[in-house]
Amino acid sequence: MLQTIPGFTGYKYGRYASMDGRAIGKFTDSNHLSTLRSERPADYDKKIIDIYTQSQLYSNDFLNMINKATPYYIEGNTDSWQWEIAAPFLFPVIVEVAATTLNQDKIGIDGKEFHLILDSSEFAKNSIIVLGHKMFGPRLYVTKDPQPYNGAYLYEFTLVATNPRIQFLDKQWILPGTSAQLIDVVVGEFDQDLGGLPRLGRKIKMYDSLGSSFGFQHKNTKWADQRVLRDSVTGKPLDILYYAKMGQRGELPTSLSNIRWEPTIEFLLRKQMLETKVQRMIWNTPGSVKTSGNRQELKKISGGIYYKMKHYGNYFPYNKGELSPALIRSIFGDLFYRRVEMAKRKVIMFTNEAGFDVFNEALKQDLMNMGLTVVADSRFIEGSGQNMSVNYGFNSMVSRETGRVELKHLQELDLPQHNREFGQNKKSTPIFMVFDVSPDSDGTFTDRIREVRQAGAPSMTFGYINGRQSHLGHQASQGMDSASMDPSYMIWMEDRADIFIEDMSRTVLIEEIPQY
Repeated sequence: MLQTIPGFTGYKYGRYASMDGRAIGKFTDSNHLSTLRSERPADYDKKIIDIYTQSQLYSNDFLNMINKATPYYIEGNTDSWQWEIAAPFLFPVIVEVAATTLNQDKIGIDGKEFHLILDSSEFAKNSIIVLGHKMFGPRLYVTKDPQPYNGAYLYEFTLVATNPRIQFLDKQWILPGTSAQLIDVVVGEFDQDLGGLPRLGRKIKMYDSLGSSFGFQHKNTKWADQRVLRDSVTGKPLDILYYAKMGQRGELPTSLSNIRWEPTIEFLLRKQMLETKVQRMIWNTPGSVKTSGNRQELKKISGGIYYKMKHYGNYFPYNKGELSPALIRSIFGDLFYRRVEMAKRKVIMFTNEAGFDVFNEALKQDLMNMGLTVVADSRFIEGSGQNMSVNYGFNSMVSRETGRVELKHLQELDLPQHNREFGQNKKSTPIFMVFDVSPDSDGTFTDRIREVRQAGAPSMTFGYINGRQSHLGHQASQGMDSASMDPSYMIWMEDRADIFIEDMSRTVLIEEIPQY
């Protein structure tokens, strides 16, 4: 049975050092190896930690979702790529007011013409448009077809008025940014000009470029690689203590029957590559750095999914204790309103354990505040007599504004974010991520959030630089081709991949503001 140190949550344990706090780093010699491995692990170690070496590669639910989506491959001699997303519909707006209009004391009085500049040419001669609010805004009549004007369109209007001798247009209705929409087309007995069709749907062209690669390396000396320390009593090889982040729930570690330094280091490098890939895809902040600090190569750092959702998606922070069904209805009701039919609305939120707790408490409090009588039948109480138990919880809700709102567990969000969370029963701050609010989405990444990489490098690369010692061991070092006279070999691994979010307007991030 695996025993863990009380107070350390989110990690499980294997061995890479006994009674030693130094990191493995990038180099191992025989003296360093002697310190990392002890011939007899201390009795304290045996009591606190059950010794084992995990042999399966690290994986988690975030990687699983990424791997299910089809990667986006960049073709050609470039690190950049572009894509298009549908632009939301907007009414034409006023971009400028002509000087001749501003010079009028009472704009449009007694049928006087005035001029406005709009960003669209869709209002033809004889059209009636309304400015601002459809119910309360003034009506204008288009006297001429619009003319191109500095990338926009110049219109001539008269004011539609029940008493044109005294009514005029207030300047508050012609401020730049005021919207305009078609209300009517007025055609007389001898008119030959009819209205035209509105503008077509638009697309927004997006651009991005691939960030820098990442990788790790480690060098083993010949002497260090040849050493295999064994227990003096059992004769079995001693293993190595290391920390491993929790993967899928229920996973059991597998012990290696033979332990050499090379396969252990190679395993740890591969695991570190996958962990770093997840870390950068979720938590990276965009920017750039220069090699050696202030000179040489400029390296781009791409933003992770958390940063992109927070700054470019739909972001909703709340204070501790403020999460409620009303807040959830408000957030998603606004997103769905006029966009998705009520019958087709649904939301899938990925969260951590703390998110499940606050969501459950919010629904319970909302239910109690309604003043309803809840019958404690078999749905809430199990068993009988002295063997009864209470069993209820809420992990979803249904409302007219949102449809069904369902929670799913994203275990990567439960990992400690700083040392303060390495405490007994210390949960991470609640956070809720919605990757796609589209009615045809199952809530996961599908192909709208996926990995992006060069088509010529569809996977991680790795290799060995052998000196006077082969990475395959002593026997393979007989008559081998050596890259140098260095009495060692080096293992290296490198990858270059980013996270690609096609449409940020589909994403939602809800998080509790941390209390420090």
